[in-house]
Amino acid sequence: MAKQIYNYELFTNKKDELAKIRKKAARNRRIKILLLALILAGTAIVAYILFNSKCNYYTYKDKVDTEDSGDVSYENFDEGYLKYSSNGIEYQKQFGRAEWNIALSYEHPFLAKSDSYAVLGDKGENTLILLNKNGKVREFTLKYPLLQATVSEQGIIQMILEGSDSNYVQVYGKNGKLIADMRSSIEEKGYPITAAISPNGTQLAVSYYSINGNTSKTSIAFYDLSRQLQSDSIPLKGGFDYTNTIIPKVSFMDDNTVAAFGSKVTYFYNIEDSPNEKKKLEFDQQIQSVFENEDYVGYIINNSANPEKGKYILQVYNKKGARKLNHIVDMNYDSISMWGKEIIAVRGNECTIFNIKGNILFQGELEGDSIETIVPAKGWRPALRKGNSPLQHRSALWTGSFRLPPRPASGIP
Repeated sequence: MAKQIYNYELFTNKKDELAKIRKKAARNRRIKILLLALILAGTAIVAYILFNSKCNYYTYKDKVDTEDSGDVSYENFDEGYLKYSSNGIEYQKQFGRAEWNIALSYEHPFLAKSDSYAVLGDKGENTLILLNKNGKVREFTLKYPLLQATVSEQGIIQMILEGSDSNYVQVYGKNGKLIADMRSSIEEKGYPITAAISPNGTQLAVSYYSINGNTSKTSIAFYDLSRQLQSDSIPLKGGFDYTNTIIPKVSFMDDNTVAAFGSKVTYFYNIEDSPNEKKKLEFDQQIQSVFENEDYVGYIINNSANPEKGKYILQVYNKKGARKLNHIVDMNYDSISMWGKEIIAVRGNECTIFNIKGNILFQGELEGDSIETIVPAKGWRPALRKGNSPLQHRSALWTGSFRLPPRPASGIP
């Protein structure tokens, strides 16, 4: 029987090569596992940084061209926007595409809104329209010229009208029924210079201004509308008097929290039961601008004490009057507003966006001419409206993402 002869060296070499291959494969597997672990860890770290960093992404939609007259304004409303001017008003779900429109001829249009209703009035004239997302609900022809109006989430409207020797505070239901009609003159409790209705339509706040000799006084009065009785005097819940102070703005932050704004002071009230002043904010310097939403009140204050550090002080408070931000800024601006926890300042075609901690989320110039309005856009972040000239405007939204490194907020003493 023939013997099978093996080349032992060859066979041994094969075994050695196989062993090397197995070792290499095992080492490669370990390297791959290690790399995978590092990638997963890196991804987790990156995700953590992205979710916890002070930076946000701002995306702008493709440009849409529309030809507008010089007094066109935009306000976010329901699921879209209200675009209004002296020539009329329209509702857009998609920017530049009207769901409905109403032609008007107003000299001085102004808009006030809640989540579900809006009113468009002609200041100094006798007309006002109540609107919702479906269009016109009701048109009002008023006895006296209109000075100011607000609307609740149920469509209840508060108005201030200017008579020949008295002003009137009137409240209407969305059905057109007069709920309250209060007359006041400067010799009596004072002229009503501003007012606001609560989101649920059950409470009314009015700022009256009166003069007695060399002394002036502002009275903040709170009324109960819950019984919906037509009367010359609705039930007074309570009020506060402030000597030699003018308070030209009152605002409901929720159904029971009211903020009243003076030139160097703000008062916060709780009016759930008997009204009480829960916080007073006093400022040494003149308030340049006030901005607010349902959770926060913000101020731009002249920094005349230390102008070398920056022109202004940016401060934000919650509705309990607790300060959440104190930040020195050196910028010029035309307008300032707040969405959620973000503050948007605009000048010309420059835009700066801060968060509630004072970090800059975005700062830069946008193409074209000056920004007219910034409104929250559904499906993307800010939508910017820009103007070509005082008479010719072009509405534009941009694509692109902008991400800037955070800046630390200044310390709050």
